[in-house]
Amino acid sequence: MPPNLRETVGFVSLVRLITFSSALLCSLCVTDVAVAAEFGDVELSAYALGSWPRDLAIFNQETTVPASIQDGFGAGLKVGLFPAALRRMVGLELDSNMHGGVLSFPNIANGQNNATGYSDLLLINTTFNLILRYPGEQVRPYVGFGLGWSHATLLNPNIAGRDDKDFDSAYAFVHQFLGGGQLVISPKWFLFGEYRYVSADYHWQGLAMDFRTHYGLVGVGLRF
Repeated sequence: MPPNLRETVGFVSLVRLITFSSALLCSLCVTDVAVAAEFGDVELSAYALGSWPRDLAIFNQETTVPASIQDGFGAGLKVGLFPAALRRMVGLELDSNMHGGVLSFPNIANGQNNATGYSDLLLINTTFNLILRYPGEQVRPYVGFGLGWSHATLLNPNIAGRDDKDFDSAYAFVHQFLGGGQLVISPKWFLFGEYRYVSADYHWQGLAMDFRTHYGLVGVGLRF
């Protein structure tokens, strides 16, 4: 796939994510703030993320070989609800993010022993996260667990012996463990940092891998 087309694929995905979040923000803004405060905390957050994948084994055309994925960077949005009935200690978040990466591995296929297979990656994750936090006045530490769906696209794959395409997509169940903390800077605004461990198993045509990665997040949030 030409570079400009790869950029278009990523840009369209990002526009969809931003459009969804903007619509959600508008719906929150028309809600009476006093009613929202009485019901609980509604939080809208944006963040940047870094991805540090683990080295892994990949199944390529009936052969299992070691593979590596380069670190990647991306961005995400999430909206959370922490009901007053649960003392704002337990909440549910809808979270979506995307980031890139580069996959490479020894391409032992069709008699080729010295070749290297590689592909750019575009990963999009959407999860529901169950959060348990301490509602402090200035610092709010939290832990959580998330379940959802992941979309992984091979961009510009160069893998000998494979019926190559410009791109190939796979969908997979994803789960994650997370922990972090909020720093309250005003009644409505906060900063946060977060760690996640994310797992998903992807299966493309003739190619499969068990993806495991560490995420580091920094972001800013608005509380209603």
